[in-house]
Amino acid sequence: MNFPDHAIYVAFNGRVFALDRRNGRILWRWQPPKGGNFVTLLPDGDQLLVCSNGYLWALRAEDGVLLWSQPFKGEGTGIPVLASPRSPIQSPDISSQVSAIAAEEARRQQSAVPPASPAT
Repeated sequence: MNFPDHAIYVAFNGRVFALDRRNGRILWRWQPPKGGNFVTLLPDGDQLLVCSNGYLWALRAEDGVLLWSQPFKGEGTGIPVLASPRSPIQSPDISSQVSAIAAEEARRQQSAVPPASPAT
């Protein structure tokens, strides 16, 4: 199973947490070296973008390791808004993904039906 398929991300009190979506267990936690109490998150494929108090950090989604940072020096602070063209909601091929899932489910249902017995 791919890590992003079973993790959810939560941020509060200036900290970021990855949780196992199946049982709520904390997988990892991270606190920005500079930032405020308000943190905005954006899952972006294998990265998690974290924004707080005029800073942006990219964490490896699987373990919270810092990959890079951008301090936006001189740009000020405010309410951060994050966006990515990799978001599944905006993905141009979302309909093909839904079709593939539906086809797989139909195959599973067919294989679960026992074959009909020949008439005697």
